[in-house]
Amino acid sequence: MVADGRVDREKLIELLTLGAEQEALDFKATLDFSNPKHQVEHVKDLLALMSLPAGGYIVVGVRNDGSLATDQPEIVEAHFDQAVLHAKVAGYVDGRLDLRSAVHVLTADDGSRRVAIIYAGPPPDLFPLVIRRSGEYTRDSGGQEVVFRVGQILVREGTATVALAPRHWSVLLSRYTEQVKAEARKDVDALVSRVVALLEQSESGGTAAPTPIDLGMNLSTFTIAANAITESRSASRLDDALREVASALVSDDGSTDDALDRAFVLALSTMLYGDEAQFARVIEVIADYYDSVPAIQDATSNTSPRERTSATAWREVAVRLYLLGAEAVRRRRWPQLRLLTLHPYDMSDSYGYSSWIRHALTSAARANVLDAEETQSGQTAALISRALNLATTAPDLVPDFPYPAIAVPSVLDDNPVLDALCQFDILWCLVAFVEGNAGHHFFPSSAAYDQRHSYPAFELVATDAAVRHALFPDSTDADVAQAIEVVADMGRRQSQHNPGFNWWDDLPDSVTRWMAQASR
Repeated sequence: MVADGRVDREKLIELLTLGAEQEALDFKATLDFSNPKHQVEHVKDLLALMSLPAGGYIVVGVRNDGSLATDQPEIVEAHFDQAVLHAKVAGYVDGRLDLRSAVHVLTADDGSRRVAIIYAGPPPDLFPLVIRRSGEYTRDSGGQEVVFRVGQILVREGTATVALAPRHWSVLLSRYTEQVKAEARKDVDALVSRVVALLEQSESGGTAAPTPIDLGMNLSTFTIAANAITESRSASRLDDALREVASALVSDDGSTDDALDRAFVLALSTMLYGDEAQFARVIEVIADYYDSVPAIQDATSNTSPRERTSATAWREVAVRLYLLGAEAVRRRRWPQLRLLTLHPYDMSDSYGYSSWIRHALTSAARANVLDAEETQSGQTAALISRALNLATTAPDLVPDFPYPAIAVPSVLDDNPVLDALCQFDILWCLVAFVEGNAGHHFFPSSAAYDQRHSYPAFELVATDAAVRHALFPDSTDADVAQAIEVVADMGRRQSQHNPGFNWWDDLPDSVTRWMAQASR
């Protein structure tokens, strides 16, 4: 589950689709704040979620499986006002709080329901929240029940709330530790950035001086160096950088995600400022890493530690492919989008996947590393949600993403990156269906979101012949029309698994008219 601080309707649907509670997710059928027990227990759960590195969510108005609790008393919307919740929790602890909430009306077969989504983020000050006032209430039978005491620190352990124990300290202080490391590097990174910028600007004998590149640079400095290498059009310098990245990708020092970020910064740089040959070279290195991950059987469940490790590695590549694909959509880099889609993955001599994206999605779902558990909907929101969250923590992968990690708004309904992610999702599915050599393997993850984010991709393909030629150079318009019909139909069917969500409707008239003409 991605705890990203959003409390919009689509985030609520994403959480309900998980179908089960997790360490960072708690479902409650109802809450009555006029009941002292409910109030104190709720504060306890919120404080425990705040102990997690990224915080967590409480959803009120649903059963433990995420279905609407229509048999329970309905919640009072005013009780879940953000300011009201903040005041209730702040009275029990010292320190600043990050609490966000919203109430949405969802519909199921047995009626409508108001459902509250509450995000309890880690303390902005980074230090654990210590109880300064005991949480207690009077039992129906008489006497006081003490839920938590002065001086305690509450933490989340699995799906339970417990008092702090020595085993919890490493997780509890992880954000503070990362901040200390970041502060220690700040001056060094500033100096390195300045040196790299000066080298980029300097000239020697009419040729720009070679910009140094090192994986120890912070990501922003690495991005400056990568752009300089790309713009130099030097194949040898690009190969030198790629050799370093390739070596880091297969290292066992736990820095693979950092190396992946740098590989995709190089891919983004070559897409924006280089040529198709440079871009293809970077994608080749990333694909070599992907193919080097130990293979697992194509079974309905792959949950051994080794299988989960492989599936996690593939998932992290796919998340970054989505961000890169979103940038290709926004910058209209159609040949590059096609190339990053069509890396096949062979399971055997006779069977394989047309696209590594589909392979990664399938493997991660079966290994239960896409979300907590696979459900009927296939956890369609997970890959896009992870990509959107990565954009806030690694903004160099999305150069003009408007929301840094410290200022992610609670609602991203009109975010251009979410639109681009969903439209890339449709386009890679169409490309894999039409142009793939190993079978029609695709899955529209964007079905978890409102169709307004995705449908412009169908319109783009149907109304722009140049886009069709760039994405489907070896196919006819009739082939593309069939792909639109099949992908849209699967998206509609998948959207119907989302509780209380607006299902995908028919395609726009402009698309259906073109499809009819193309199919003649």
